[in-house]
Amino acid sequence: MRVADLLALVPAAALPLVFLHSRYQPHATVGGVDVYGSDVVIVVTLVAALAAGVLFGWRPLARGRSLWVVAGAFLVLLGASCLWRPVESLGTHATTWAKLVEYALLAPALALLLRTRRQVERFLLVFVVWCAAASGWGLLQFLGVVKEFEGYRPGQREVSFLGIYDFAVFAGATLAIGLAALAIGDPRRRETVATIVAGAVGVVLAASFFSYAGLLLAAAATAYLAWRRRLLTARRLAAGAAVLAVVGVGVIGLRGSDISDYLSFLGVRKSPPTMSHIATGPQRTLLAYIGLRIWEDHPWLGVGLDRSQDRYQPYLADAKRKFPGQDPASFPSPAHEWGVQSFWVQLLADTGVVGFVLGVATFVVGLWLALRATRRQLLLGLVAAGWILVAAGTWIGEGIVAGIPLQAVTWLGFGLAATAGGIE
Repeated sequence: MRVADLLALVPAAALPLVFLHSRYQPHATVGGVDVYGSDVVIVVTLVAALAAGVLFGWRPLARGRSLWVVAGAFLVLLGASCLWRPVESLGTHATTWAKLVEYALLAPALALLLRTRRQVERFLLVFVVWCAAASGWGLLQFLGVVKEFEGYRPGQREVSFLGIYDFAVFAGATLAIGLAALAIGDPRRRETVATIVAGAVGVVLAASFFSYAGLLLAAAATAYLAWRRRLLTARRLAAGAAVLAVVGVGVIGLRGSDISDYLSFLGVRKSPPTMSHIATGPQRTLLAYIGLRIWEDHPWLGVGLDRSQDRYQPYLADAKRKFPGQDPASFPSPAHEWGVQSFWVQLLADTGVVGFVLGVATFVVGLWLALRATRRQLLLGLVAAGWILVAAGTWIGEGIVAGIPLQAVTWLGFGLAATAGGIE
């Protein structure tokens, strides 16, 4: 096997640890910083990418130049915001930023390592196989055969071996691969069906509305581009729509009580809540309210990376008046250090309009690169676009958290976008 092919196997080999919850990974503390197995394999991937650049040239990076500029500016601002005055817990915020950068470097690394179609296919194959394992494990949890994080809890949303939102985005990204292959009529029908099943089962079991919303956007973009290229037939469109409908019914079925509670919270229904408001729609709404109030008082540059978690006090009384009757534990406090549980709202609170614009621009430029893929590399472009949109949707329900699979899907999607249109 050629050296280039061996190096291209490195990111694929890293996937099982990158897409694994930290509680299951080898772990050590180095200088007060937690280092996990996923960090080690990412560093190995980055070293392999440097080797590929030295041996075979840096030209693949040129295709994503606009993305690197915008994303680089975004990351620089995040790092600089750790120094916003008053400087507090600098070491903690700097560590968070360093891990954000670590995962972000997966994007250019992927562009340097995956230079041929065969190398990309191997990478995606490992991604799908590992997702199939995650969906299978989640199904066993759903049936009460194996334990999840809190023991045996059958018949509910499942975490698999990742966590709710990480499982959701992982499965959503896998389903996006299958829907893209279906839309353009990829001849590998068995592989396409297996990919769709693995992704669909995972999306249903994780039951994230945000991931499903991102998946719908990804499917719409896929269908539109395939139709523009005259590849999408009515039969394949109907099949894709049927898959999304079945998945949607499954997600809604597992989230029925949450929907009922949120409608009660909004005043649409008068029925009392059936469960705590922790980590549900009502809590996310009140935390988003606090985040937006923080941004309102710090509109341009925000309060600094991750500082919104500690700046809730001036707005707490107003939040309690605006959201009466909520579980007291759902409000932030020294005992419950809830952050703003939405990446997009937290961007506004932490980095203001400037950071928000740069963050959105990073996603937009990545999506633009993906959708510019040539007809020959259309599948890869659609997959990249799908991953970016599924991640963008999932981030609605997750704050700025470093070193998680959701972050990996985001930057791997950007990496595939930069790769699309330039592989051999």
